[in-house]
Amino acid sequence: MRTILTTLTIALGVAAATPGWAAPEKYTWDGHGGGKSNKCPTYSMHIELVADAGKVSGWWQQKGRTVRKFDFAVGADGGFAGPVSIDGGTMNVKGTIGADPAIALTGYCDFGGKLKKG
Repeated sequence: MRTILTTLTIALGVAAATPGWAAPEKYTWDGHGGGKSNKCPTYSMHIELVADAGKVSGWWQQKGRTVRKFDFAVGADGGFAGPVSIDGGTMNVKGTIGADPAIALTGYCDFGGKLKKG
């Protein structure tokens, strides 16, 4: 009986440590833009994402504008990246999750920085 309990305890510990079985993690970022235009610092942005089972899904919204969604695979190093089409252009999304989570959106302006967990 003790052997069965020990084996079960070890199996549950391995399953909990497996990245695919980890609980989803939510991250947010709020701030202002920078970049090409002197208007960028006046643009307020909110970003949310959830990392779960090897992917990140999220959205951003510049105050007063359309919500934009994204969904990218996460690499072994915790990185993710890809383009998102926006009206007449593209916003490039790049980031990392894990020990030092961060996100960067570049396009008509630049947004992002260190992500807050929770």
